[in-house]
Amino acid sequence: MLRLYTYFRSSAAYRVRIALNLKGLAYEAVPVHLLRDGGQQNRPAYRALSPLGTVPALETEGKVITQSLAIIEYLD
Repeated sequence: MLRLYTYFRSSAAYRVRIALNLKGLAYEAVPVHLLRDGGQQNRPAYRALSPLGTVPALETEGKVITQSLAIIEYLD
């Protein structure tokens, strides 16, 4: 199962959501609010997943891909 860490106002995350939907791939969206609580992307648990604290991040098969264009290429 694909797990997408995303923020609703991120254009990069939006691009990945579009690609996932166009390809008809099922995924779990995990919200990461970039403003709430000083930025949820700065929490240690998220930084362990995405060291730079960026969204989107796609977790699949034990791998994590953190750049939107790299994620889209992986989906192709």
